[in-house]
Amino acid sequence: MRRENCDLCSTPFGDLLREAGLRSGVLVLQGGPGTGKTFFLEEMKRRARASGSLCLYATGFREERDVPFSVVEQFLHVPGIPESIRSAVRQLVKGAAPATPSGSATAHLLRDLVSTLVAAARNGGILVLVDDAQYTDPASQACLLYLARRAQSHDITFVVAYPHVLREGVRAHLEFVGIPGARLIEAAGLREQEVRELLENGLGAEAAARLAAPVHRISGGNPALATALVRDLLLAGTAAPEASVPVGDAFRTAYLACLVRHPNLAQTVQALAVLGDAATPARVAHLLECTIKEAGQHIAELERAGLLGDDGFRHPAVPGAVLGMLDAELPALHRRAAELLFTEGAPALAVARHLVAADEPPAPSRVRVLRHASQQLVRAGRADEALACLRLADRADLDEGERGKVTSALVDAVCRVNPLAAEPEVRRLLAAARAGRADCRALRLLVIWFLWFGCHDQAREVMALLVATCEPSHAHDGAQGFRALIGCLWPELLDDTAVRLYLCTARDVTAPARYGATATPPLPAASAGSARRRLPTPVTSVDGADNDAAGRRPPPGVMDSQRFWELDLATVLELMQKGETALAGRLCEEQWQRLSGQEPPARRAFQAGLRAHIRWNLGDLRTAAACAASALDQLPDHSWGVAVGMPLSVLIAAHTLMGDPGQAARYLERPVPDEMWDSSFGPLYRIARGCYLLETGRPRAALNEFLACPASGEALQANALGPLGRRAYAAEAYLALGEPERARRMAIAELMQDHRPVDARGRALLVLAAVDGPERRRHHLEEAERVLRAAGSRLSLARALAHLSQADLADGHTRTARARWREALSLATECGAPHLLRHLATPHDEPSPAAEPFPAEHGRPARAGVPPTVTVAVGGLTEAEWRVASLAASGRSNRQIATQLYITVSTVEQHLTRVYRKLSVRRRSDLADLLGLQPQAGEPGRSAPHPARPEHGSAPGVPAPPTGTQPSREDDRRARGTRRTRTAHTTASRAGT
Repeated sequence: MRRENCDLCSTPFGDLLREAGLRSGVLVLQGGPGTGKTFFLEEMKRRARASGSLCLYATGFREERDVPFSVVEQFLHVPGIPESIRSAVRQLVKGAAPATPSGSATAHLLRDLVSTLVAAARNGGILVLVDDAQYTDPASQACLLYLARRAQSHDITFVVAYPHVLREGVRAHLEFVGIPGARLIEAAGLREQEVRELLENGLGAEAAARLAAPVHRISGGNPALATALVRDLLLAGTAAPEASVPVGDAFRTAYLACLVRHPNLAQTVQALAVLGDAATPARVAHLLECTIKEAGQHIAELERAGLLGDDGFRHPAVPGAVLGMLDAELPALHRRAAELLFTEGAPALAVARHLVAADEPPAPSRVRVLRHASQQLVRAGRADEALACLRLADRADLDEGERGKVTSALVDAVCRVNPLAAEPEVRRLLAAARAGRADCRALRLLVIWFLWFGCHDQAREVMALLVATCEPSHAHDGAQGFRALIGCLWPELLDDTAVRLYLCTARDVTAPARYGATATPPLPAASAGSARRRLPTPVTSVDGADNDAAGRRPPPGVMDSQRFWELDLATVLELMQKGETALAGRLCEEQWQRLSGQEPPARRAFQAGLRAHIRWNLGDLRTAAACAASALDQLPDHSWGVAVGMPLSVLIAAHTLMGDPGQAARYLERPVPDEMWDSSFGPLYRIARGCYLLETGRPRAALNEFLACPASGEALQANALGPLGRRAYAAEAYLALGEPERARRMAIAELMQDHRPVDARGRALLVLAAVDGPERRRHHLEEAERVLRAAGSRLSLARALAHLSQADLADGHTRTARARWREALSLATECGAPHLLRHLATPHDEPSPAAEPFPAEHGRPARAGVPPTVTVAVGGLTEAEWRVASLAASGRSNRQIATQLYITVSTVEQHLTRVYRKLSVRRRSDLADLLGLQPQAGEPGRSAPHPARPEHGSAPGVPAPPTGTQPSREDDRRARGTRRTRTAHTTASRAGT
């Protein structure tokens, strides 16, 4: 016996076909599925017909193994065979039916058939081909062996094809191999060079050179799979040089076709696909109820055929295609796999995957596994998979205690995706709580859910149950986050003495472990230097309760979402509550960068909204608006509950300050729940709406919004989102209304709150700078700068620096004025609101703030043009010409103008010449009449209000006081027939110069 390889890429089958042309003897062709055995037989059949030889061919079928002579009978249907052979075969099949192949009658008929074949072979030889010979029935097997033993002496060639791995106890192929002179031939897989040649025939040399390696890797050298990949490539096209190999329908179909005629191998592949990463030969054998040796042989055969690689499937598309073959059998396989893995103590995630796939009510003992798996999935951000585990566990036959735990976990998981969708489970859990069957964790979940949607009566009821039934020592690290969320959702609940005592005790119990072993908790804020303190080190460890890999931690660089919700959220809110906005912003940004992209929608939306709120407080308007819009996109408004006020307030205020009140108005049109006003988000929304009204010329309505904020919101304990500064906002509104004394009282009241460096304190100082005399103005402005720098409030700091720049310019400190102006302009530009400084006169030779397009919204292109604050002066005057004209109209001489603006007298004269020409006037007195200015009596060195550039929403030519003037106490009359006043920012800027 000789053993040779089959080269499938040379001219069809190369030496193998030439050797088969010897036309005598027996060839036994072995190979795995898809290695070309059938193609080899078809090519031999084609060549035999071309040469005039007689070819008899048949195929064994698994379903016909019990039909006598089912293979030999197929010879009758071969077209073109002589009638003598047809008659001999018919007599054999008919005459031997009642007897066995070894009977005397059969022997006589076999001799007649052999004689007929020998006679026919003299005319050109005979080729007998039998494919899938492992399914030959015993009668046909005996006949074929009888003929094969006599073929050696005549011009008859027998070729029988077998797979490598046969059923246990099958020895038929050995009987053919044992015939003297028989040759055993193996069909081997393609080498990479041969795959390249195959690709060249279909795709060309360039594509073949690029794709040969990946095609060979995916197909494993299997000719059928390689050919199918070529078909997929032809359908998909390969124009792009970097194009990957597409695995399409042709490949999947070819893969399945390779398994159809090999049920043992098909079952092995199915078991491997079901087990996935947990597959081992022992587990495959257990699943298929066969021996480990058989399973190992099947796996080895699949690897030889290229259907498997050393690490399993060669492409991720294969397991899905294989499992699609199973249909009704798949749930049973998953159930058996779950039982096997559970018995072996496999990880909970592996067992739960099969339990969910089986989709059958689990046994009570499996519910714990499903709950542990859901906890791991929740921490990994895979909320949908966690929900599937818990919903399956909910179908089990459980006692009331276990049912309550499952329901509690189900509420938690659903709320991470869509809080409103958890309402049915919440009602069930509430009933369990009233019956005394809910644990502390379930009660905390209920409190937060009811507060989230403003259901205060139910929240108070459940909170009473929590205080009455749960000791503070039962609280875990989530106690701080629990208290922080209550402070956001309904601060009034914290006023209850029993609730406050319970939460403070719980906090004291768990505080030492809050930040982890290596972390440093934040210290109380007492000075402006507190922003430089060390941030708490994020802790990525989790308090796992799983029975498998309980100490498993998320990889470095990825923040655990559960830890953020229970620990870091409390830290950020605590810092915001104390006015440590800059420190809270740094911690929030670090946590935001470390969060994984698989965070559940609801929690990621809330985190995005909190980040937007902090960025707005720090003056980063662009980032705040983008983050708040992203938060609203991730969760529908109706699922936000009362918390919708947080992103909406940021979007309203940010777009207002960025000079796009139209977009802010659109957000104001979105409905908010009535319960929101009782939460900490209600005052935020009022502040944002008041800012919009103030900037759009409605200071009285804005004042009403600021004063409507509850005074309790200024209390440290109640304001979980940071100091509101409502008094500072009210002071700005009073200032815009022309009531400086009330503005002063409100600003002083704001300053009396505390001495922390917060934005509200800085804005209050700016108001005082506007209403106090010149001798106190610089002191207030410098104090505001110090406070705002420490607070990290960049936009308010930009305003303070701009006013200080004007004061420096008036005092003759040009260099200092320019430095402060540059910093102010840089900060305002970074914040996205440089236009807020345009009404201020810039230091000489300094550029004015550039006009910017409106920011893009939700992916739509930005609108062209400039924000509503325009920069064109009256009569087309430039900024420099306008400054010179206004000072000249106030009665100042050319030398006085040159001294104040730090330019030469000649430059003043040139500016005035152009002003006269543009305004068509001949003398200085005409300027005052044209611009509507009158010198103030008794103050020859001071000017009356000058015509200013039109501000937001005003018409060109409406007078407004410029740099260097004392603010008037009368309200401005704006264009379009409406009574409009200056905003607090405009008034403060005039007073500061």
